[in-house]
Amino acid sequence: MTNPTESPSRPSPFSSLASRLSAWRSAGRPGRRIPKAIWEEATALAKVHGLSSTSTILKLNYYHLQRRLQPTVPAGAVPPRPPTFVTLPTPLLSLAGAGADGGTLELVRPDGGRVILRWPGATAPDWLPLVQEFLRA
Repeated sequence: MTNPTESPSRPSPFSSLASRLSAWRSAGRPGRRIPKAIWEEATALAKVHGLSSTSTILKLNYYHLQRRLQPTVPAGAVPPRPPTFVTLPTPLLSLAGAGADGGTLELVRPDGGRVILRWPGATAPDWLPLVQEFLRA
């Protein structure tokens, strides 16, 4: 990627924001927060020209700019639920019928829900209520 500030034939996309940021820095005391409008313009430039170039040219903290580029959850949107552990009741097994074959069933829903069930000696009819409950959730 070429440095956008080095092109003499056209003005740099950073020049306007760089001059505004320089004026803001020289007008106040150190330690103030950069205004939201400047951050918004810097993130827009970073999306087009890259994070490293933008932070270097504008003399912004790379990691602060990177954090502002992360997608945010819009107000009113429901954040995804964290995975939860669910214990499902199982019918009692007769010890005589439980073999050492180690029956395992793994189910994955289209929404990403996943469960791995280990039930030695289980048969298809044993799994059916558990599969139905998982698919209903």
